[in-house]
Amino acid sequence: MTMAHEVRVAVPSVSVRLLKIGQLATRSGISARNLRFYADAGVFGELPRSLKGYRLFPPEAVQWVRILRAAQAAGFSLDEVQELLRALRQDSAPCAHVREALDGKLQALEAKLGEIKLLVDILKVTLGTPDGQTSELGCNLMETLLSESVRLPALAEHQPGPQSMRWS
Repeated sequence: MTMAHEVRVAVPSVSVRLLKIGQLATRSGISARNLRFYADAGVFGELPRSLKGYRLFPPEAVQWVRILRAAQAAGFSLDEVQELLRALRQDSAPCAHVREALDGKLQALEAKLGEIKLLVDILKVTLGTPDGQTSELGCNLMETLLSESVRLPALAEHQPGPQSMRWS
């Protein structure tokens, strides 16, 4: 069992209680291993180290971990989380940056949702096709899937003409 010790770093006219990684793990509910990973990835910015080389975290790092978890659950990448936390640590008006990031994520998710709805519709139409082998492909379902796939933006611009789709 390890003893938790608070480390104090003297800053001109301010004394800040910094946390070792084990203390932050206990307070945040995230393992020390995961915290090391996030720290190495730069998510928490530059962290001071003790004389023995231990990473030291400010008390607000507990909130940073909560933000990290919430942002990841909302679909933000690690790089995006790092940028959000940087804004909270350094921007004088972080809400504008956070609002912009949230708006961007919402737009990306709405676009993804549109793609998923289109895929669901294509699969429903395809599954509504009667089974049979009357198409040139030998499966009516596959023929329908191919004809419906032209509705997919990623395929529409690269879709070959009707003659090149035929099997020789």
